[in-house]
Amino acid sequence: MKNSRLTLVLLVLCFALWGVVNNMSDNLVPAFQRIFTMDQSRAVLVQVSFYGAYAVLALFTSILVEEFSFRVGILLGLGVYVCGALLYIPACVQQRFDVYFIGIFVVAGGCAILEASSNSCMLALGDPKSAIRRLNFAQAMNPVGSIVGIFLAQKVILAHLNPATVEERMAMEPEVLKGIIHNELIWICVPYVGLCVLLLAIWVYFFRHPIHTSVEDGVDKGPIG
Repeated sequence: MKNSRLTLVLLVLCFALWGVVNNMSDNLVPAFQRIFTMDQSRAVLVQVSFYGAYAVLALFTSILVEEFSFRVGILLGLGVYVCGALLYIPACVQQRFDVYFIGIFVVAGGCAILEASSNSCMLALGDPKSAIRRLNFAQAMNPVGSIVGIFLAQKVILAHLNPATVEERMAMEPEVLKGIIHNELIWICVPYVGLCVLLLAIWVYFFRHPIHTSVEDGVDKGPIG
């Protein structure tokens, strides 16, 4: 019973987590536009990458859950997110937008897999009569996560952008500008990589504990491995 309650709590937390990531990623458009002194048409590729991942992986996730289990989908979603977020580190060191582009796609892919798997799992977790109620409650946490994402974007990412204009940046010495960009990119990494600690803790829990559902969906009966 204790594990079942913790499973429910962690699943609800997952609903909030992809709301956090969705709203942080939207704020990367103005951030990258200033940092890399690019026009909006190129900066908007951040959103193309993020939401494109959802479109590409939607069908894959449904097949994955159908063939394996909710838990495998959740583990894969969490793992893919962590891998994508860790790509932000070499992107920061190399100061390359294209590496961020790939990282954003991978992060969004992890969120897409996690979202589809968690929605299905929430419906199957417990009494079928209260399935819709459980799902509605979990989905109510998504806007809460969205608010947290907006807060993190404003206070952690955008608040640490240097106020220098494009013209002022172009007039700076290359080493000075490089230092400014490095500091700005570090603050982009902080919330994404910081979330990895929480996501890894959730991953370890689901790796070690089975998910008992009310339907026969091929869920593992014990720890994986």
